[in-house]
Amino acid sequence: MNAYSNHPEGHGGPQASPQPAIRSRRSLILVVDDVEGNRQLVCRRLSPFGYDLHQAEGGEQALEFIRDRKPDLVLLDYMMPVMNGIDVLKVMRQDWQLGAIPVIMLTARAESDAVVAALAAGADDYVTKPIDFEVLRARIETQLAKQRSSEQLKQANAALDERATMRVMAFDELRDELEREIVQRRHAERALAETQEMVARCKACGVLNHCDVPQGGNGPAISGACAQGGAAPSDNAGNRAEKAAKAARALEILDALMRAVAAGKPVNPAMLAALRAQVADLA
Repeated sequence: MNAYSNHPEGHGGPQASPQPAIRSRRSLILVVDDVEGNRQLVCRRLSPFGYDLHQAEGGEQALEFIRDRKPDLVLLDYMMPVMNGIDVLKVMRQDWQLGAIPVIMLTARAESDAVVAALAAGADDYVTKPIDFEVLRARIETQLAKQRSSEQLKQANAALDERATMRVMAFDELRDELEREIVQRRHAERALAETQEMVARCKACGVLNHCDVPQGGNGPAISGACAQGGAAPSDNAGNRAEKAAKAARALEILDALMRAVAAGKPVNPAMLAALRAQVADLA
């Protein structure tokens, strides 16, 4: 017969081969025993509970099915020829893809050494033969519940890791933005200092009679001339008026920037560029 079977009674048509592409929403359980009658008995007694039951007649066939289908639980006979249950269990626990699959060992040996060997090899539980199927059902449900809880915990941890990663990325972006803001403020402070120095020089040489900029006005009054350190005799009235207008515009921009800085607002790069242009023209 085929090593795998999803016909619990063992008759009623040819044995079905596994369908790797289809994974039932029911709990998939593999029953492993070299005695066909034992496999059919276990499947017949468990089939009313809605499990998706499959069979394997030996260790090698069981491992092939387990690798291919990743069942939710394995009922594994202890005593089998060629490859016994302990050997199968050891192979499973050494494979990271199979190591978390729950295994309940079915054994006719009730001696403590057999139980200890099964648990030491990685069995999650054991049931002795002749099987008490109420006990077996209870232990199956216990292992399936643990498996579901473990999967839910993994999903929750994955979601937490994703949120933590997003928060770290957001923090990095905020830090970068803050560093850019600090650089902009330092540039603004240097520009303000340069402009204040230029305004002081203009006032000293008489281009500006006062440093207050009238709200909505046309700039400060004009008198004298502004050059490097003093008035230039060759400047005509048009040049003086142009420089005075530029100085007034610089004062307006300076005033707006100072209000923004005092209010803790981000520095406007366009306004800062305009201020630098005005300062350069006055220099």
